Amino acid sequence: MKFKTLLKRLMLGTVTVAAGISLVGCGSSTSTQSSESSSESSQSTTKTTAASKARDQANNQIMSGQYKEALKTLLAVKNPDSQTRSMIKDLQKYLAAQDAYNDQEYDEAVNDLSSVSSNSKPMRSAFISMKNKAKQAQQAASASSSAQSSQANSNSSSSSSAVNSAAASQTGMDVINAFAAKMNFNQSSYGIIPEGKDGDVYTFEVRQNNDDNTVAHLIGIYQYNAATGAVTKIN
Repeated sequence: MKFKTLLKRLMLGTVTVAAGISLVGCGSSTSTQSSESSSESSQSTTKTTAASKARDQANNQIMSGQYKEALKTLLAVKNPDSQTRSMIKDLQKYLAAQDAYNDQEYDEAVNDLSSVSSNSKPMRSAFISMKNKAKQAQQAASASSSAQSSQANSNSSSSSSAVNSAAASQTGMDVINAFAAKMNFNQSSYGIIPEGKDGDVYTFEVRQNNDDNTVAHLIGIYQYNAATGAVTKIN
């Protein structure tokens, strides 16, 4: 009887020790997991803090017009978060637009500033300002081009009028009448306009009015040799 009681006590002691060891093991595992989680959280916080500080510094540089310096600040962040990467992208687009503007490539500058990726207010303000500046330059360039084209057309018209005037002054009515008679252009509906003179060879533009004299249709361009009476239609 005493032997059985002693055996039960020994078995109960063994179970108690085993349970204690198990609890110690669980406590150690829990402690290790907690430590790892704390380490990861600390690293994430450090990463976020570094990126956030860099963005704050970059925003101040942007407000001061130091765009290249702002880009350098953000590129120095070892593990940039999504907002930092978005600001880097925006700054690269802004600097490309700035270069295009300086090269008078205003269309390209406007396209580079089509959208903003980050939440940076200074960056958005810079985009809007540069885009408006590029659009104004774009409109000014277009207006200047139109004015130059109009002036060129005016000069061309003036030059043509001067040539016609000179040709008319060098062409006597006897030459015009002789040409009209030869070509049967002596009716009142025909208009003979001197275009040029080279020696005895005269160039005439011939037009004919419609019945109500509202439209003068081109009949042709002719060269008339007053010495020989020869006529050649050149158009």
